[in-house]
Amino acid sequence: MSHIVTAPLVGVNGADGKVKYLYQGTEVPSDVSREDVDRLVADGLVSAVGEAPKAATKRTAGVKSDSAPAAARED
Repeated sequence: MSHIVTAPLVGVNGADGKVKYLYQGTEVPSDVSREDVDRLVADGLVSAVGEAPKAATKRTAGVKSDSAPAAARED
């Protein structure tokens, strides 16, 4: 089964040991290991052809957990 990159950019290791950079919409080459493809699918970075893309986990910058403690902030 072939897979398509859904993330803006993904780096994968080919069978030749070289890193390949794949842009969104690119088909994942057949020399990428099944384990790598499974990991990329689980992370929402690629999806099987014909599947709806899975949303990748995102963290928003500046959320409360990223800010300084209230005592350290100047008002």
